[in-house]
Amino acid sequence: MMNPSMPCPRSLSVVLQVAPEVVPLLQTKLGYAETEWLQRLNDAVQAAIDALTADAPLPHAYEVALYLTTDAEIRALNRAYRGVDAPTDVLSFGYEAYDDARTTLASGLPLPAEGTAPDGFPSQSGENLKEGGQTDVADLPTLGDIVISVETAHRQAPLNGHDLLTELLMLALHGTLHLMGYNDSTDAERAAMNRRAASVLRTLGYPAREEWHSHYEKS
Repeated sequence: MMNPSMPCPRSLSVVLQVAPEVVPLLQTKLGYAETEWLQRLNDAVQAAIDALTADAPLPHAYEVALYLTTDAEIRALNRAYRGVDAPTDVLSFGYEAYDDARTTLASGLPLPAEGTAPDGFPSQSGENLKEGGQTDVADLPTLGDIVISVETAHRQAPLNGHDLLTELLMLALHGTLHLMGYNDSTDAERAAMNRRAASVLRTLGYPAREEWHSHYEKS
């Protein structure tokens, strides 16, 4: 896969954390060397988000926390914040307003109070990469948190015609677009989000498909 360094202002700096339970799956399926897999994964996500915001930078720089975890952990969050006792693929928790838009969960339900992180997020036991490659994010305000179930992403990737990395990047961009104020409550809104995310990934060499959809309810 191509993963070029994007020559654009950095609106969003990624802080990646990974639950230890999903590390073996990521290492096996992504095919990265054991000593560099976390950095390469962080770089791939950062390049995708840089490309997403290149033509429409945010008003100022933010940090976005990305946590890759298990079905069990995302199910607990889904139950606590959406009232759905089932795993899902991605959840977004927004803390800063973007362009005066009201940020929402991926389902469109209200978020926790501004500045209040979901209980247990991110898992402090997970592997983490605080520095997003090029930018020191220590002093940046947090736009929000994105939680992705690697296990669900692994199951639904072939249903979307993706490899695991492309699926994870689609989910990361989907969650980021929600944090930026986008919604997918209608078919037209969902299609617009999918087109933008898929277009960004294709410019980076990933075989992303616009007809991408969450299939976890069917698994």
